[in-house]
Amino acid sequence: MPGSKRETLNNLVLLAVLFFALKISQILPGLQSSIWYIPVSMLTATGFYVFAIRAIFFTVARSELLLRIYWGRLFLSGYWSYEYTRDGKNYFGFWRFEQDLDHIRVIGSGLNERFLPRTIVRSVSPLIEDQGAYWVLNARTELDSESGPITLVYSKTTLILDSPKGFKPVITMRATTEIYGGSSSGHLHPDVLFRKHVKAKSDEEVIADLRKKYQGHQYSSPENVS
Repeated sequence: MPGSKRETLNNLVLLAVLFFALKISQILPGLQSSIWYIPVSMLTATGFYVFAIRAIFFTVARSELLLRIYWGRLFLSGYWSYEYTRDGKNYFGFWRFEQDLDHIRVIGSGLNERFLPRTIVRSVSPLIEDQGAYWVLNARTELDSESGPITLVYSKTTLILDSPKGFKPVITMRATTEIYGGSSSGHLHPDVLFRKHVKAKSDEEVIADLRKKYQGHQYSSPENVS
């Protein structure tokens, strides 16, 4: 997926280089009769290509707007909260998506009734497309479970992205999460809602938003999505 996007960008730059080489030959037709025409043309085109591709990648990687264009609806970078309801009780936490030209990474945490980490997740796979949805495999550290005080297990989360109109970014996703290992092994969370906190600049800001929403509500956390 990222490889195909990078290949497309490379091809566009290559076309620009060919166009540049043709224009040079038109502007300076006398060069074609020179013995230096071929080596000079090759070196010039190669140098222009290397410079252009590095400059474009450098610029895109440091611009949120250009990264949005590059990734399209798969631009997920930023801070998200998730929530779901089970047996009439609310469960929630947050994910942080980190994104560059080649990778999408997940770091997140399920929160307990005091809004402290109860689980910590880190992605161990890329975001993989599967029939219109996308899934990621996470290493999940359960800080307090029936299997012991600290247990490392794995979870697979399948994301169904919203389809906003036009160039609007995705800000909501539906998901399911399956747990592998530990006391929660085999558990399935079938209807998880992710929301992007567009203005958030840190994990703490997302936790503060969740605190405002859930402080004082009935809450229990025998299981978490992440």
